Amino acid sequence: MSSSTNGMKCPVCGYLNDPEDVECIACGSDMALSAESIAIEKQRSKEAMERYRLQQEELRRELGIDEPEEGPLVMAREEETPAASEPGDSGPLETSLEMESIPSDFYSDVFLCPQCGFRNAREAIECVRCGVIFSKLKGMGDKGVTESSDLPGGTGPVLDDLGEAPLDTGTGYSPYVPGAKLESRSTGEKVKAAWRDVDLSGKSESALKGLGGMGTRMKAVPPKWYGLALGVVLLLVALPFAWKGGLLLKSEWAQRSRVKLEASLVDEFTGNRAAIGAEVRAFADSEKFEEARAVLDRFDIEPLQAELEPLKRYLEEKETYARVLAVPAWKFETNYTLFSRLVALSPSNTFYRSKQEFYKKRLAGQCHDKALRLYQSRKNDAAKSAEAVSLIEKAVGFYPKNRAFKELRAKVIYADLLYYKGNGSLQMALRDEGLGKSLYKKQRKITIWLRNTSDEILYINPDFFTLETRNGKSLKYNNVMETGFQGKLSPGEKTAGVLYFRSLAMPRALTFEHLVAGTIQREFP
Repeated sequence: MSSSTNGMKCPVCGYLNDPEDVECIACGSDMALSAESIAIEKQRSKEAMERYRLQQEELRRELGIDEPEEGPLVMAREEETPAASEPGDSGPLETSLEMESIPSDFYSDVFLCPQCGFRNAREAIECVRCGVIFSKLKGMGDKGVTESSDLPGGTGPVLDDLGEAPLDTGTGYSPYVPGAKLESRSTGEKVKAAWRDVDLSGKSESALKGLGGMGTRMKAVPPKWYGLALGVVLLLVALPFAWKGGLLLKSEWAQRSRVKLEASLVDEFTGNRAAIGAEVRAFADSEKFEEARAVLDRFDIEPLQAELEPLKRYLEEKETYARVLAVPAWKFETNYTLFSRLVALSPSNTFYRSKQEFYKKRLAGQCHDKALRLYQSRKNDAAKSAEAVSLIEKAVGFYPKNRAFKELRAKVIYADLLYYKGNGSLQMALRDEGLGKSLYKKQRKITIWLRNTSDEILYINPDFFTLETRNGKSLKYNNVMETGFQGKLSPGEKTAGVLYFRSLAMPRALTFEHLVAGTIQREFP
């Protein structure tokens, strides 16, 4: 076995390995093989290949591929010894080696691996040395022997079944028979990727349960009825798909019919636009609103919306004005609503605008007068007070700068603040006392009443009151002085207290945030 300064040379293929390698990296041979066993292996391999070549030639002649030779077929002598190793690669032991004669039946029960040349048993399925499976090698259907090569690793040209033309062993070649085409593999990978993220949890169990129940019922069917039972099962399985397909076809048919109908309506309206418009206006002028609407409804499709919009507005204007004529003049709110719609339909009509302004003034004055009567009645009724607030708010909405309306609004809201309002747990009433006196002359004084409307005890803490002023400030109450509130409030009980906030601005809202009862807010005028 030869070696060098950088490693040890393989005794089989000559590949240079590292000194610590036990097996050859190229061919997998044992680095501890003796020169004698190596020579014997080479001799056996050459004889096996020669015998295989002669068998292939005989087979070719029998098949008529080659002409028979004139001389008799001469078998290779089994006593031939391998050529002597090169002096440069052999050690002292290899130089003095005398090859012994090899018996003719030495290799009768063994099979040489076509991949690495190792001797295996004739019935072996795979090579003991390299692990290659013989049945997966190209041209190894009958365990034929492939001619070995002197290249490192023992890889050489692989012959076909008749040993004629060598197969391509270039880049990317593999002696194994591919299990599937590349297209099949790529398709399989795509299918796996498509189903990888599909969530079928819970569905497989129900499907298997259904199949199991079907199988159990099929066992109870006599053999002569198997065909009928199978047909019924297939019919039941296919029925949902057929129903779904029928619905899809029906939907597609309906869509095509709708498109065809719309196209015909567009053509009809385009060709008779002037006549249709005149007909609708004539019906509207004569107050035949149902007939006019029937004509418009016939062409009321998406492609004709822009064309029909002027006719629809004209019909609605005539119909609304007819309703105005039937409303008594003293119903200010109804008349104001109808004339406001007429102004929206025909903004340039001065008659509609004048009537709208007339009924607007009448309606605002009516709301003010009714709110004033409710305020002056001084009835202890929270519903009446809320109605007065709603009326005066509407009047102020019509004329925000009217001084009389604004003054009455402030009075009505201040009166409404004296009624308890809140949520289902806590209610609050309050009154703005203005600025305090003497020591509190620069502070806002507010009197507050609280009522517990829940079924549990509530604890009142004045520190959770917050005052928001009209100048945008928010003031938390943190005065250490006595407020008068009862700390513990039982269900149904009431308590009152006075709070001072250091602000000269007018209040906008007072908020009380309770941890249990929630948030209550009352707004000032």
